[in-house]
This record gives sequence, C-alpha cells and structure tokens, in this order.
Amino acid sequence: MIKLYGVQLSAYYNKVKIALLEKGVNFQEVPTRPSQEAALLELSPMGKIPFVDINGHALSESTVILEWLEDAYPTAALLPPTPNGRASARELMTMLDLYLMPAAAPLYRHLLFGAALDEAGKAAAKAAIERSLLAVSRLVQYGPWLAGEYFSFADISAACILPLVAASTQQVYGEDLTTIIPGIEDYLALLGKRASVARTWQDSAAARAAYLEASKQ
Repeated sequence: MIKLYGVQLSAYYNKVKIALLEKGVNFQEVPTRPSQEAALLELSPMGKIPFVDINGHALSESTVILEWLEDAYPTAALLPPTPNGRASARELMTMLDLYLMPAAAPLYRHLLFGAALDEAGKAAAKAAIERSLLAVSRLVQYGPWLAGEYFSFADISAACILPLVAASTQQVYGEDLTTIIPGIEDYLALLGKRASVARTWQDSAAARAAYLEASKQ
C-alpha cells in the first residue's frame, strides 16, 4: 500500500491525493508536517510535503509522484495520448504549480496562518497573480478539460490551486482574480462533479475549518 504523507491544507498534497484517487490505488494518508528532522529527511530530502512511501521506497515532489503513478498505473491515464497533448497538460500544470501558487502563497499564509502582509506585499502579490493567471489563460483549451479532451495533470493542479486563489483574492482584494481566465466558473463547476475532486475539496475544507477553530483556542 502507498502511504501519502502531508497535510490536507497543502495544494500539492491534494494534487497527489486526487491522482491516487483517479488511479484507484489503495493508499493511506499519514498526517505529517514539513520538518528538518533527520528521520523525515531520509524520506523527503528537502523536508517538504507531500511525499510517499511505496512499499518501502520513498519519493518526494508532487509532480515526480504523479509521473511515477502514470508509469506504474498507465491504464487510468492522466495524460493525453499524443506528445503535444501531454506536453500541453504538463505546461499548464507547471504554470499553475510554479507561478500561480507561489504568487498567491503570501495571501494564503496571511489568511490561514496569520503571516504579515502589508500593502506593498498585497500589491506585489496581486501583480504576480494576475500575470500568472493571464499566462494560464493563454494556454487553456477547454475540451471540456483544461488541456483539451482528457482529464489530466493540468486539471488536477487546477482543482487544487484555482479555488484557493479565488477565495484568497476575494478575501484580500474584494474580487476573485481567477475570473481573468475566460469560462472559469463553468470549468470549476465541472471539476466539482469529478468524484476525486469533490472528495478532496470536502476533506480539505474540513481540515481548514478544524485548523482555524483550533487556532482560536
């Protein structure tokens, strides 16, 4: 059985969780915080989450884990069948993971963990978020999924990141910046009908509510 380590507050943890659910793989969730302790570094060299244990073989970095799952369980494909289609899905995933999520991270850390965020920080984050969303909008090719006909890595990242960005920008700026992407509302509604996404959203929302309640005490 695969063990998935991390916390459901993490978009990248949820990315792996959705992929595991899509693949129909038996897995166990093990709540784990990032750490620089030696024991954890043996499993995740940077001390980050998520990481997995695959029958004694540890693997970190969400995209690497998704690629492993695609190789190990090819029948429930999460990438399109053509080279161009696969590249498009990976490109969109990369834009979301490496540009949009880090751009929105100061807002998320402020709202969830109380991290400082001054007006200059808000302005810088907004500019970076808008630039990233515009980049994503240039690549979107609804068909009906983000990279075309097939539900893919791109949609998994979108399911984990776009709702966080929507909620965070609405709270901080009073507007949902994800509407920069044409058709985003219909697309998110479609995502929500996917069983793996619906379960992960529900679990993540419950974890976030529990964390916020605990932080008040």
